[in-house]
Amino acid sequence: MGAACAPSYANLFLGLWERTLFTSDTCPLAEKVLSWGRYIDDILFIWQGTLDELEQFMDALNNNNLNIHLTHKVNKTNIEFLDIQIQADANGFIQTNLHRKSTSANTVLHASSAHPTHLIRNIPIGQFLRARRLCSTEQDFEMQARDLEKRFRERGYSNRSIKRAYWRAKKTDRASSLHRTRTNKTTDNQVRCILDYNSRSHEIRQILEQHWPVLQVDETLNGMIPSRPAIAYRRNRNLKDLLVRSHYETEEPYLFGSKGPKNGCSPCGKCLACSNILRTDMFRNSSCTKSYEIRQKINCVTKGVVYVAQCPCELLYVGMTTRELRRRVREHILDINAAANETNLQSLKTLPRHFKLKHNSDATLLKFIGIDHVPVGIRGGQWKKLVAQRETRWIFRLDTLVPHGLNEMCYETYQPGPSRDYF
Repeated sequence: MGAACAPSYANLFLGLWERTLFTSDTCPLAEKVLSWGRYIDDILFIWQGTLDELEQFMDALNNNNLNIHLTHKVNKTNIEFLDIQIQADANGFIQTNLHRKSTSANTVLHASSAHPTHLIRNIPIGQFLRARRLCSTEQDFEMQARDLEKRFRERGYSNRSIKRAYWRAKKTDRASSLHRTRTNKTTDNQVRCILDYNSRSHEIRQILEQHWPVLQVDETLNGMIPSRPAIAYRRNRNLKDLLVRSHYETEEPYLFGSKGPKNGCSPCGKCLACSNILRTDMFRNSSCTKSYEIRQKINCVTKGVVYVAQCPCELLYVGMTTRELRRRVREHILDINAAANETNLQSLKTLPRHFKLKHNSDATLLKFIGIDHVPVGIRGGQWKKLVAQRETRWIFRLDTLVPHGLNEMCYETYQPGPSRDYF
């Protein structure tokens, strides 16, 4: 509810329901419906069967697989539908009156609200004309007019504007009010000035009207513009617009129509880790049977990265870091260099131990690819946990656990402690 597409979506959904209702054999009592009218999800129909048959008909309506459940109200003399009270008089004629729920509050726009003056001025006129149009008798209209007068006074409207609206509705014939049409005043040479409404809008209107004749002096423009400008207002920014913004952020446009850097992993070209980072836009799993595309822009200074470390023997190691990628890469390189003089293999980490046993601790052979990037959410949250979960997903997807890869554990089986710089 509240979205612009909600009424259209509801109409399409209930229209499909109505079509299946009156064209299928699942509701045989539908032939007793004399008249059927629906406004979005409110239905008014005339029943020419018994009350027992009506209950059977309602049970048949609620027996559907569209998650539609209807509540109903039955009365032989009067019924409320939307803002109308419909009743039958002693002679069988239908009379209508304005209907307000007992729980309805006085929600008329306050007269001191920061809205265009013509909008505030026309609200009483519209409400009194609505009461005139819906009330069948003069007595009902007078009663509704007194109620409207009370509500408008509570909202700060002047006695003059209320009386003017009342007498305008009083002089309007109800039949012409029911069938009146709005004439389109737009002409071919209509000029509209669309402005944001603010406290200086009245002064802007006066300036335009005062200097508009200057444009009419021109022989060319005189036949193209009207005698006075038409000014339309749109809502200005309110507190909601200033304090709340969407979490969706569009990418900033690049100069000269460029689409910006391409997706993929690339070295920044300014740090010591660049020699160990590959420039590529794809990577493969441990068995080289499937390729994956890198869908983000990742370089040495990117934070929150899941990376793949490749050794010459084609074994893969999947790791992650919430710091800059180059810092984690340099840590791996330094660990491999330091492992050359280490005699206790059990104390070494995965990559240093593998390179000491298989590649003579030559760190230049180790290459890194940033394969996934987890940005920090606008509301923060457990970002480290999200990056670690993404790492676990790639470990199983690329099948890098021992013996197919170099990962001995993952986030699901290993929770990092303060003594180890896992992040």
